[in-house]
Amino acid sequence: METLRILQALFTAYIGLFAASVVLNNITDYGTNHNFVRHVMSMDTIFPDCRLTNRRITSPALHHAAYVFIIVLEAAVALLCLWGAWTMWGARGLDVAGFQAAKALALAGLGLGFTVWFAIFVIGAGQWWCAWQSKDYSGQDATFRYYMAIAVVFAIVMQPA
Repeated sequence: METLRILQALFTAYIGLFAASVVLNNITDYGTNHNFVRHVMSMDTIFPDCRLTNRRITSPALHHAAYVFIIVLEAAVALLCLWGAWTMWGARGLDVAGFQAAKALALAGLGLGFTVWFAIFVIGAGQWWCAWQSKDYSGQDATFRYYMAIAVVFAIVMQPA
């Protein structure tokens, strides 16, 4: 039981560190991923015969707003997961009910992380703005790795310990 509790805390911390590194990269190399967001929302690299381009957003202000919103959500994932991992680590000696209660922040962070990388990048970018059609601005493979890792950690943290 002690081993599972330690692993639950560590795996949650790994997701928090991943999200923190994403935030750091997005801030220190703002232009690269902002360009990605711009192309996705503008739908300017998708199939030329796509009939869904009425969804495109070409406003630079909205591109920046969307990108900043994503960074803020990723920062929240990092904070919730790292704080949640710390809380679980501190509660590893408690009874089952106490340790389960200590998972709340971790589960919130993991749930938000899945929401960011699945809902925003797969549903929003991938389907709504048809990024899957873009050779250069899809991001669907990397996104799959991210939300699946988060889902696996979520399932592990959900296990009673």
